[in-house]
Amino acid sequence: MVQPSRDKRSAKQMTRKALPLEKANVHNGNKNANTDFLAANIEPSDYPVLFRVMVRLSAEGTFSARIKVGASITTCNFNGGAVLVASGLYIFDLLVHENDSVNFRSNQNQTDHLLRVQEIAWGTQ
Repeated sequence: MVQPSRDKRSAKQMTRKALPLEKANVHNGNKNANTDFLAANIEPSDYPVLFRVMVRLSAEGTFSARIKVGASITTCNFNGGAVLVASGLYIFDLLVHENDSVNFRSNQNQTDHLLRVQEIAWGTQ
């Protein structure tokens, strides 16, 4: 009888992959309307993964992800495109796949926003 092969990664490697990975952490950022929040797009370290996005906007407005694949950019509005309340804290999940790169925008000027993004490769929702 042939035994099934076992994963050759160490317990430390397995545990590390199970922990969230910080992809962005911006406090007190100032951004003009319809400009990228991050200096550079973020990409998944593995795929497919989940980007867990926490955001607080200083001014009410819509919040969106811009997903770039090759030369194509798709804008996806969080919260169904509804306006987020100023100073409210929101958490969204975004599925990210191979060759995706992501940035975020608001349709209003933001003078004191908070944005955190974690990559979650394993785990439960």
